[in-house]
Amino acid sequence: MSRNADQLATRERVIAALSRIIGLPLTASRRAADMRTFQFGQLRPVDRGSVGDFALHVQCPWRIEGPDGIVTGRLDLWEPVEDNAPYDKNWDHEKSPNLQDALVKQWLAENELVVTNVDADEFGGAAISFRQGFVLRLFPAGTRGEDWRSFQPTSGARHLVISGGAVERDEERDITNGLS
Repeated sequence: MSRNADQLATRERVIAALSRIIGLPLTASRRAADMRTFQFGQLRPVDRGSVGDFALHVQCPWRIEGPDGIVTGRLDLWEPVEDNAPYDKNWDHEKSPNLQDALVKQWLAENELVVTNVDADEFGGAAISFRQGFVLRLFPAGTRGEDWRSFQPTSGARHLVISGGAVERDEERDITNGLS
């Protein structure tokens, strides 16, 4: 298969996988280190918190766009909440309030976010559109490493994993959460 055919297949597979969240609400967003997670559908309890019907774990550049511009994005993680805060060499995004966490929390609280459409590009990028004119954009920007994944938590189903801007082949790693 040529690179162009691979790229087209990536786009088609991303759209097919993400189409399952159309009509579902975005019910939670959390962070593990610098990975942003988004939970779609009904939340249910698990050992260490809660998960939705579908999850998206994002490690590549991303942003949330709204009718008035960028709501937040990956780089806001390394900004303090306070506007024009003086430089503090001891500031730590894990220990002190950061702009990304604050803006995502506000966005979720102020909006009823239901997925209306999904789209993708040939390099594993994706656009998830919501009511009220918001779009979550993912854009892989490297040739190696995991960019993002979509999966159904606790189901044992295989994950769609985008690495290096392409769909990762199932045999490249165990992507079933250790479940068979």
